[in-house]
Amino acid sequence: MNNGQDFEVKERERQIRRKIFYLTFAALGLILGGFLVWKLSGLILPIIVGGLLAFLFRPVKERFRIRWLPHELQVLCSFAAIGVALFFAFNTLRKHIPDEEQKLEFRVRLQYKLNEKYRQLVAKSPEGKSNAVVPLIEKEVGPVMDKINRALELKPEERDLFLKYCAGYNGKPPVEKKFFDYFRANQNAGRYVIPEKPPTETVPPTTVAAASTPPPPAEEGTSLESKLSAWMLAPLIFFFLGFDNGQIRRFFISLVPNRYFELSLTVLDRLDEAIGNYLRGTLTDCFLVALTLTLGLILLGIPVGIAIAIGIVSGLSSAIPFLGTVIALGIGVGYALIAENIRPLIPGLNPNDLALYVVILIIITRVLEDVVFQPFVLGSAVNVHPLVVIIAIVSGSLIMGLWGMLFAIPAVVVVKTAVATFFKELKDYRII
Repeated sequence: MNNGQDFEVKERERQIRRKIFYLTFAALGLILGGFLVWKLSGLILPIIVGGLLAFLFRPVKERFRIRWLPHELQVLCSFAAIGVALFFAFNTLRKHIPDEEQKLEFRVRLQYKLNEKYRQLVAKSPEGKSNAVVPLIEKEVGPVMDKINRALELKPEERDLFLKYCAGYNGKPPVEKKFFDYFRANQNAGRYVIPEKPPTETVPPTTVAAASTPPPPAEEGTSLESKLSAWMLAPLIFFFLGFDNGQIRRFFISLVPNRYFELSLTVLDRLDEAIGNYLRGTLTDCFLVALTLTLGLILLGIPVGIAIAIGIVSGLSSAIPFLGTVIALGIGVGYALIAENIRPLIPGLNPNDLALYVVILIIITRVLEDVVFQPFVLGSAVNVHPLVVIIAIVSGSLIMGLWGMLFAIPAVVVVKTAVATFFKELKDYRII
C-alpha cells in the first residue's frame, strides 16, 4: 500500500514537472520565435514563397514517381521538366514584352488618344451650341486630364530618343509618320485648366535655406543588396523542400505526445488538403480568366499576341481578389484607347467603341469568375464571407503591401481550417 501511494505521489510530481517543463519550453520558444520574427522579418516572405512553390511542385514530383528510380533522380527529372517548360514559356512571352521604342510609342499614342477623346467629349455641336453638362465635365475632368498629360509627357531625354527612333535608330525602321504627328500634337497641347496664381508672399531666408538643403542620400544600393540576398533564400527553400520525402513532417510529428498524435496528424492532413485545394483551384481559376479574356479580346479584333499578353497578365492578377479586375481594366482599356485599324470578328461592332466593349468583356469575365469559375473550381476550399475577404485584403496590404494582399486569403484559409479542425478533434477525442 505504501509502495503504491509512493508511486502515485512520484507520478503526480513527475506530471507536474513535465507540465512546468513544457510550459517553460513553450514560453521560451514563443519569446525566441517573436524575437527572430522581429529581427528577421525580411526573410519571412521569401520563406513563405519558397514553401508555397515547393507545395505546388509536389504534384509534379508525384507524376515522376517511378519505383525503380531513386528519389533524388525523380526530383531532378521533375526540376528538368519544369525548367524546360519555363524556358519555352519565357521565350514565347519575351516576344510580346515591349522594348524601349514601343514603350515611348505607347505613351505618345495614349496621350494623344486620351486628349482626342476628351476634346470630342467637350466639343460643341455643329450649330455652335454647348451641352449643359460640358462645363461640369471641364471643371471636374480637366484637372485630371492635366495630371494624366504630365504623367505621360516625355522627358527631354526621352523626347530626343523618340526623335531618333522616328528617323531610324539602333538598326530599327523609322516610326510611322502618324505617330510622329501624334508626338507633335502632344507637344503643342496646352493645359485645360489654368491655375490661379497664388499671392506672392515674402519667404524668410531661413525657410529658403531649409528648402534648398537637399535631403541626405538614401542607401539604395545597400537596401537592394539586402533584399536580393534575402530573396535568394526562396529558390534554396524550394530546392531543398523539393528533395524532402516526408522527413520534416515525420520529425515534427515525433515531437507531439502520443495522446495528441492522431489529433495533430488530422490537423496537418486537413491543412495540407485545404492549402492544396486553394492553390490548385486558384491556378485553375487564373487560367480560366486568362482564357476567357484572351478569346474575348480576339473576337473584338485585337491581335492574337497582344490579346494573349493581356489575358495572361489579367489572369495572374486575378489571384488577388478585386485588384485583378482593376488591373485588367487598366491594361485592356489602355490598349483599346490607342488601338487602330481594328476589325472586330463579331459583325455589327463599331471599332470606335472598342474601349466600351473591353469594359463589357471584363465585367462579363468578372461575373463568370464569381458565379461559375470560383464555385466550380474552388468549391468549399474558400468558403469565406466576402466581408472577411475585404478585411483580410486591406489588412494584408497595410502589413506587407502587395504581397500581403496576395497571401491574405491563403492565410485566412489556413487559420480557419486549423481552428475548425482543432476544436472539432478536441471535442471528438473528449479532450475538451
